[in-house]
Amino acid sequence: MVYSVNRLLRESGGAATVAVSIQDPLQHLVACHERIEERLQTLERVSGRLRSDSEEKRQEAREALDKALEFLETMGTLHTQDEEQSVFPRLLANGRDEGPMLMELTSMLEGQHREKEAVFKKLLDHVAAFPPAPAPPSEQQASLFEGFVAQLAGLYRPHIMIENQRLIPLSTEYLHEPDLEQIREEMRNRRGL
Repeated sequence: MVYSVNRLLRESGGAATVAVSIQDPLQHLVACHERIEERLQTLERVSGRLRSDSEEKRQEAREALDKALEFLETMGTLHTQDEEQSVFPRLLANGRDEGPMLMELTSMLEGQHREKEAVFKKLLDHVAAFPPAPAPPSEQQASLFEGFVAQLAGLYRPHIMIENQRLIPLSTEYLHEPDLEQIREEMRNRRGL
């Protein structure tokens, strides 16, 4: 069976298929986490297809891979900026009663961002060394690719869980409408909207 690029990129589950507007910045962050998870799943799925005997499957896998990496590179960067430049400073300023805990949380999340960025850079560099599509990567390249993807997913998934379970509820508690309006505006500006 031949899988189209769209099928390889298919969003898993209905919740993430509804685009959440920047109008609700915190929900936007949660929706972005869901879209990141979908791209991680795409990276996991394309691995076997990169080694396929079918040139068509390999080509489709490379297209899906490129789209997933492009999303993670562009939207992942914007998402990190949204958190570090817009949400974290306001959360720290408003949550003075919980200052040490919030400082520990945001510092930990920033450290995790740097770890993910380092692994993602290695993954991008590694994929850039693949032979041109639709040629398959070597067995060693494919194995290293799988390792980088597993490492990236292993960093992203617990990070997303912490943000959804701790950062978002704390932000809901401590960020007020003027803060959210400023965050909305900054998000829009980052995206040229």
